Amino acid sequence: MLMEKTILIYKNNFTDKFIKYKPIMYNGKIFELYDGHIINPPFFDLIIIEHNDLTIDELKMIYNMTKTKGTILFLSKYNIFFKNGVKVNAEFYKKVKDNNDIYIFNNKYRTVEFIIMGTQKGGTTALANNISHHPDIYIDPNPDPFKSEIHFFDIYFQRGIEWYKKHFNYSKKVVGEKTPDLMYLSYTFPYIQSINPYLKIILILRNPIERAISAWKLNKKYFNETRTFEDAVNTELSYESNQNVTFYTAVTQYLQRGLYYKQIQEILKWFSKDNLLILFNDEVKKNMEREYNRVYKFLNLDPLKYNYKLVFESDNDDINLDKKLLNKLKKYFKKDIQQLEKFVNKKLDWL
Repeated sequence: MLMEKTILIYKNNFTDKFIKYKPIMYNGKIFELYDGHIINPPFFDLIIIEHNDLTIDELKMIYNMTKTKGTILFLSKYNIFFKNGVKVNAEFYKKVKDNNDIYIFNNKYRTVEFIIMGTQKGGTTALANNISHHPDIYIDPNPDPFKSEIHFFDIYFQRGIEWYKKHFNYSKKVVGEKTPDLMYLSYTFPYIQSINPYLKIILILRNPIERAISAWKLNKKYFNETRTFEDAVNTELSYESNQNVTFYTAVTQYLQRGLYYKQIQEILKWFSKDNLLILFNDEVKKNMEREYNRVYKFLNLDPLKYNYKLVFESDNDDINLDKKLLNKLKKYFKKDIQQLEKFVNKKLDWL
C-alpha cells in the first residue's frame, strides 16, 4: 500500500515497521507542520502517529491535515480522541476521515473559515446574501459589493490582520467573506494560506462569454470603459495575455478571468481539493434551496429551508455578437471548458 502523500510523526525515535509506506519523517513542532511552514501544502493521505506525547490541540491539527478519505494510523492511547478507530494490533488503531470537517480553534488566531472567491459577475452577491440567513453563518449580506467586499488580500493587506478581523462577528459557528476577484489573483494565495491553510473556498461559475460581456458592461457603467466589447477583446488577445496579473490590470482582462480550470489549478497548489466547492450560476438560479444546502453541507452545517431570492440581477448581458467574434471566443475558451468538464465530471452547455 503506497499512499500518495504520507507522513510519520514521531518524537525521539521511530520504528522501521512503517518504512514500506515511504513516509516523510517528521519530529518537529506540530504547529509548524500545521501552518505549512515545513511542508506545503500541509495535506496528507496517510498520517502515522508514533509520537506518544501529543496534546488535544495537536491531535486536532493532525485531523485537519488529513485529506477526506485519508487515514490516520495512531497509538492506542489516542483512540479516546479519534473515537471508533479500528484496531490494527495491540499498539495501533486506524481512523478514516470520512468528511471534510475541520476543527476550528476559537482563539485569537481565528480569522475566517470560508471565502467566496469567485467568479466576478458569476452570482457571488446573491450567494453571500442568501447564505447569510443561515443561523450558524456570518457573512456580510449587503448586496452592494462596494460595501461588503473587504479586499484585504488583494489591496489592503498592509492594514494588518486585526483590521481584517474587525469585519466579522465571531459569535457564529463559521465566519466567511466574499471577494470574487481572488480566484483570478493567484498572488494572494500565499497570504490567504498564511491566515488559514484549511480555509474552505467557494466558487460560483458562469458561462465565460456571458461573464466577459457582463464585466465589460460593469466597467462601462462605473469605470470609464470606452471601447466596444469587440475592441476590448481584440486588445486583450493582442497585448494583454502576457502582462502581470494585479488587482488593477485584472479589471480589463475580460477573457482570461473566464479560464476557470486554469485558475482552479493555481488554487489547488495552495489548498486542498476537499476544501473547494464549485457551484454553477444557472444551477443555483434553478434550484436555490438545493444548491445552498450543498454549501451548508460543505461547511458542515445543518440544511436550511428558506424562501431564497435572486437578490441582485445584473443588467441585461445580451449583446449581438458578430458570428466571427463569437466563434473566436468559443475557440479561446474551448480547451479550458473541456478540462473543467472533466474536473467536475459534468457536461456544460457553454459552447
